Formats: sequence, structure tokens, C-alpha cells
Amino acid sequence: MKHIRTCFHTLLDPGLDFRVRLFNILAIGGMAVSLIMVFCSLFMRAWPNACLNFLLALVSGGLFLYSYHSGHYQRCYLITIVLIFLIFFPVMFFTSGGYQGGIPLFFVFAVIFTILMLEKCLAILVSITEVLLYFLLCLLAYLHPSYITAFVTEADRLIDVLAAFLSVSIGCGTVLYFHLREYNEQQRLLAEQNLRLRQYDNAKSTFLTTVAHEIKNPLNSISLHARDTSELLAETPLDFSLMQENLSTIEQSVMRIDRILLDLMDTVSIEQGRLALSLQLTDLASLLQIVRHDYEHRQNAHTNRLLLQLPETLPKIAVDPERLIQVLDNLISNAERHTNHGTITISLSRGEHAQVICVSDTGSGMSKEMQKNAFRGYVSEDQDYWRHGIGLYVCHQIVTAHGGSIWIESREGAGTRVFFSLPEDV
Repeated sequence: MKHIRTCFHTLLDPGLDFRVRLFNILAIGGMAVSLIMVFCSLFMRAWPNACLNFLLALVSGGLFLYSYHSGHYQRCYLITIVLIFLIFFPVMFFTSGGYQGGIPLFFVFAVIFTILMLEKCLAILVSITEVLLYFLLCLLAYLHPSYITAFVTEADRLIDVLAAFLSVSIGCGTVLYFHLREYNEQQRLLAEQNLRLRQYDNAKSTFLTTVAHEIKNPLNSISLHARDTSELLAETPLDFSLMQENLSTIEQSVMRIDRILLDLMDTVSIEQGRLALSLQLTDLASLLQIVRHDYEHRQNAHTNRLLLQLPETLPKIAVDPERLIQVLDNLISNAERHTNHGTITISLSRGEHAQVICVSDTGSGMSKEMQKNAFRGYVSEDQDYWRHGIGLYVCHQIVTAHGGSIWIESREGAGTRVFFSLPEDV
């Protein structure tokens, strides 16, 4: 029973083309129906019909085995139509009572399967040919009744009609069942795809809006301070200190835009599997001091303090310094956006076979929902942008590429702590 079930699933595998499954049903059903009709013909002592049905069973089995092993299904479709629908069925029409028997039901069966198995114009042309042929056969039987082998008894005719009706009903019903099931499955997949496309479209719109918002602010700052510097150049005496402040602000704004664009490029690299690391033995404490020095020399819109908590000595570990600075810049930028007149603290500690960096703030904190989705990418708060939706995603990918892990501890109104660990083993 197990082998039969396995064979059945193989022949009707949803991964197969619909016409292939249809042909498998037709071939197996044809063998079964032909053998049933052999016994019916023997019971009615209709020896020619018995021979024809037995021959039809052999042809159906041969076509099935040939198509299964060769894969030439299109060729088998045409052989089936020509040999069985256009030759065997007409011959059996004359030997099985003509239009007073069950063969006209098989004519309907043949036309349906022809339309389903062939494509476009060929399906229409062949099916019209079949309809005309079957119409002429019925007309010929009416005009020349002597050409028809009549049934001996009314009971024989009833058996033939019932057997044909049952066979055609089962065949057509099976085909329609699988066809409708496939149609419903395609509709379900199409609905899911449309939903994903709508989500991607909404995410794209949100993403573009957020990126525009992120870049607009530093561009406005650049424009404002560039215009102010231009006006200062027209004044006498020249106020070099104020111009220097303006240039410093412009530089920081340019760096901010550069970080946003770097995140965007890294996102593309990550999605294409091209994120590369340049590992170097690095003292993380020295790296964090560089990050604090850079922070102290850029504009701090929220007047936050940045503190370092460093251990006395830790061994150097293999990391990509530039990538880690990028991670820390993102985390500090996130902390800054949610902290006003507060403290941002970067601490370094040693864990089990790893060194752990924590960026904590005293800001507004994150909701539980935001914490669950923060590393997914293209995620931001509704009223206050959490970076541009990809900062933490990029951080997660960079840390993971180092073999480490990153996680968040936060409570709304009580600040946020973002930890990431870096393995000491090279």
C-alpha cells in the first residue's frame, strides 16, 4: 500500500506540469476503463469489442510507460489523440451500437481532454476536427444502420451505457478536481504575492520618506551655514572663529550624510551576500577612545555627555576597526536621537571567550514591539525616526559577520542599552 501511495504522489506531484499530470490520469484511467470494458464485452459476448478494449488497454499502458521514462509528453499527447481519439473511438463506435451505446460519451471525453492537453490554436483546430468527425459518424450511423453492430439485448445496451457513463464521469470529475485544486492554490499564492508586493511597496514608500527626512536635515544645515559663511565673507573685519564654526558644522553634516549613504550601500551588500570584513588585531579600548574623540568634535544637537567605562587591560582581538566604528556611530546616533540633555555611556567588559561593548543612554527607551523588530531592517518609530530604519539592521549584520551577537535591553521612559559581543578566538 505504501508503494502504491508513493507512486500515486509521484505521478500527481504538484511540481509537475498540469498537462503531465492530466496525461498520467488519462493513461492510468484509460487502462482501468479499457480492462473494465473488456470484462463487460466478454459478459455480453461482444468479442470484437473485447479485443478492441484489450488493445486499447495495451496502447494506454505503452504510452504511459514511454512518457514516464522518456519525458516526451507532448509527443504522447499527439499519439493519444490520433491513435485513440481519432481511430480507436470511431472504430468502437461501429462495433458498440453506434449512438445508441456509450461511445458518444467517450466522444465528449475526448474533446475535453484534447482542449486541456494541447495549446492555443492547435487545441482549437484538433478539437473542432474531432467534433466534426464524431458528428459525421453519428450521421453515417443514422443513414446506414447496417454499418453498426447492434446490441443483442436491451440489457447489453444498458450495461454499455452505464459503464461508459461511470468511466467518463470519474475521468472528467478527477480532472476537474485537480484542475480546480491547482487553480485555488494558484489564487492563494497570487493573493500572498500581492500582499507581499503591497507590503514591499509600503515599505519602499516609508523607506524613501525616512531617508529623505534623514538627509534633508543635514542638507538644510549645510545650506544655512554655507549661506551664513558667504555673508560673513562680505563683512569687515572677517570673523574667522564664526566661519570656522560654520565650516565645522558643515563638515559634521556631510559626515552624517556619508554615514546614511554608507548604511544604504551596506544594506545592498548584505542582501547580495557581499559584506566583507578586513580583520586586524585591535585594542577595543583604544578604538572606543577614538570614537569618543570624534564625538566630542562634532555638533551635539541635544547636548548629551558621552562617557567611557573601560577596564584596565584586555587582549587585542581580530575585528574590522572601520566596521566597528560604523556600528558604534550608528548606536550613538540612535541614542542621541532619543536622549535630550542626558548621558550616553559606552562600556567595555570581558565575557566568556568574548569582549562585550554596551552603548547605553538615559533617553526615552524603546517599546517591546520595537525591540522585537529593531534588527529586521526598514523599521522606525511612528512619530520619531529610529535612524532611517536600517541602522540597527546593519549593526546586527556586521556584528554577526564577526561571529558575535547583539541584543537590546530597554524600557520605555527608562533608557536603552544595546550590547554586542565579539569573540576573542581568532
